[in-house]
Amino acid sequence: MKVIGALLVVLAGWWLGRSLADPYRQRIKCLEQGLGLLDQLRSEIGWHRRVLTEAFLRASLSYPAYGPMAQYLSQQIMDHEDDFPTAFHNALNRVPGLWDKDREIWGNLAQVIGKSSVDYELDYMQGTHEELARQLVEARTQGLKTARMLEVLVSLTGVAIVVVLI
Repeated sequence: MKVIGALLVVLAGWWLGRSLADPYRQRIKCLEQGLGLLDQLRSEIGWHRRVLTEAFLRASLSYPAYGPMAQYLSQQIMDHEDDFPTAFHNALNRVPGLWDKDREIWGNLAQVIGKSSVDYELDYMQGTHEELARQLVEARTQGLKTARMLEVLVSLTGVAIVVVLI
């Protein structure tokens, strides 16, 4: 019985460590998909000359983290609920895993997109891409270190509890 209890405590520690580290990994996934979305969006706007809502919908097809955002954005614009920047800010809340500084970068893009010439928008998207790429590098270095540390520390806490109880 003690062995089963000890095993359960260790597994619970491992599971808790994984769940505490999940936001760091989810942020990396969202940033990677966001960079891909921006690349696709530049193609949709620059080359195909699509309307913003349609461009977001088509660009988000390959990036599941941003699909709900694009659908919500399209719905808000079609229903004339909000202007584009407000609808975009509200739609960003549909993307799980983005941190406040990531949302700020996307929010700055929302202030420019749809209000300027296409060439300026494309240049601004390139700048946004570079900022998000820097965030991704930071998330991969510091975020993954923090995630691993959380996993190990919480797992070792489970092992320490088992050792103390035995």
